[in-house]
Amino acid sequence: MQVAFTMDFRNPDDEPWRQFFEDRLWLMTEAEKLGFDSLLIQEHFFQPDGYSPSVPVFLSALIERTESIRLGSYTYILPLHHAAQLAQETAVLDQLSGGRLDVCVGAGHNPAEYLCWGYSPKTRPSRMEEGMTVLKKAWTERPFTFHGKYYNLDNVGVWPEPLQQPHPPLWVAATSPPAAERAGRHGAHLHAASVDPEVHAAYFRGREQAGLPSDTARISNPWSITVTDEEPEAVWARNRDKYQRRWRFYSEVRAGMGDEELAYGLDNEAGDLYRDFELIGTAGTVIETLKQFVDTMPLTDIVHSGPAAGIPIRTEAYDDLARFADEVLPVIHAW
Repeated sequence: MQVAFTMDFRNPDDEPWRQFFEDRLWLMTEAEKLGFDSLLIQEHFFQPDGYSPSVPVFLSALIERTESIRLGSYTYILPLHHAAQLAQETAVLDQLSGGRLDVCVGAGHNPAEYLCWGYSPKTRPSRMEEGMTVLKKAWTERPFTFHGKYYNLDNVGVWPEPLQQPHPPLWVAATSPPAAERAGRHGAHLHAASVDPEVHAAYFRGREQAGLPSDTARISNPWSITVTDEEPEAVWARNRDKYQRRWRFYSEVRAGMGDEELAYGLDNEAGDLYRDFELIGTAGTVIETLKQFVDTMPLTDIVHSGPAAGIPIRTEAYDDLARFADEVLPVIHAW
């Protein structure tokens, strides 16, 4: 089983931006040294805390600062990009990285981002469907032609072509069965963010519909993990505001989208809000908890979601990551 590392690059405490970016790029390069399999860059736009709006910039920096680890998006919001332009951008990144690039796309879940582009959030599914078709054509056909609801393209060619053929590994982020089914139909791997069995069942239905084998599929799920010998509730109490800020963002934007399937439990306010979304404990507790999910879900990959924004990067965040890498990562790799 493979393990990826990601961070949200959010700056709620107004740290000086250059040092802020340097610290997070440093931690990601340290993750390569610690034995993680891939580094993933997230994407959002127009957030007051600067939530990671420049996927190709950060990927380019990591290409130069790393040696062999795979690099990827997590996730390009495909409907907010021109799909052929995205094919061009990712082909260049794939060439620069020596074929180390994975590309994950998704429909996004923030209505404000769609409105900034002048798009109705209700068009997310149809824009995603058409965008995936254009993206794959642009990667594999030179030139290609496509006419649809959103794209009218004649004899468009993307050069250079990707180094990996026929194209970089394609992933789709999904939290609902329809999105997972779409991923399966398009032959993509699945970055799921749900433990709902129906999400995985829909994904395999999509692959079956497309005549694709199930045993070549990769499926991931993210966890927010803190490995510690401290009392878990003490760690939670110390960083409660940071953990809650992490999850409140997703809860609020998905509520704004008005799609109940996107919530996947984030509206549960029983007890200490969002406590159940942070896996805090000893290495043994973390391994036991993750193993329960791995044994009941068709996972091939785990995504470590990194420190919550505001946790000191070069001390507490690094120490936690190093301990995860030393005590937990080898066990997961053996699964």
